[in-house]
Amino acid sequence: MIEIFVENLHARHGKWFELPIRFEEIEETLALKDGQEYLISDYMAPFTISNYESFSYMNEVAERLDEHTHDPAINYLGELVDNGFFSDLLDAFEKIDEIHVYTDCFSYEDYAEYFIEECGYLSGVPDIIKWHVDYKGIGLDLSHDGNLYQADDQIIIEVSY
Repeated sequence: MIEIFVENLHARHGKWFELPIRFEEIEETLALKDGQEYLISDYMAPFTISNYESFSYMNEVAERLDEHTHDPAINYLGELVDNGFFSDLLDAFEKIDEIHVYTDCFSYEDYAEYFIEECGYLSGVPDIIKWHVDYKGIGLDLSHDGNLYQADDQIIIEVSY
């Protein structure tokens, strides 16, 4: 769910609205007349919303958010867009199935250990060798492939194109 606070800058009052919403409803509620400016001065969403964002764009994003509400990637879409993985939020939503959030990996080293274990690369290898695997180095190498991102909360995210 996305909520925005829209202000009528001419009348200096505003109201919270839940998206998706028709812009005409906002115009009526805030008594916006032709040419009067409005401003989105606050919002509640898992990503950044510009003060002058397009309502049709925000409505489409809100609909996609409702479709994918329980996907753990939702909380990271804004960061992934900001860091060049996707061109915008709609692009990110189109490819949301390609975003994998590793909630137990807080470093590239953690991710390398998880990856190697999941792939079974060390199955059958004696423990003495397993103990000396350089997960930190492997994680660093994997991070240079461009598919991994460490989010602001340290969670590792993989975007497989």
